[in-house]
Amino acid sequence: MYTIELTTTKLVKNPNTKTTYLVESKEVETITDKQYHLITCNDTVKWFRRLGGSESLQRAYTCAGYKVYKLTSTSPDKQNKTVREFKFKTL
Repeated sequence: MYTIELTTTKLVKNPNTKTTYLVESKEVETITDKQYHLITCNDTVKWFRRLGGSESLQRAYTCAGYKVYKLTSTSPDKQNKTVREFKFKTL
């Protein structure tokens, strides 16, 4: 059995440079397995890509198996970025 801890970091583009972002907010919460699946399923990722944003999934071996541990979403205008990091902890 395991729990999933979600860390959501919202970033805003630095107006003085082209490639750096500033941290706007950071939230940590515990989510269920169903919520994790809804956030990382292929249909959700494809839907956001069709809207014009970019979605980047990074996978690794965890205590729960080969899972997505980092999801990076960028807005279509490239001004906002959201990084969701998943930590799997065994009970």
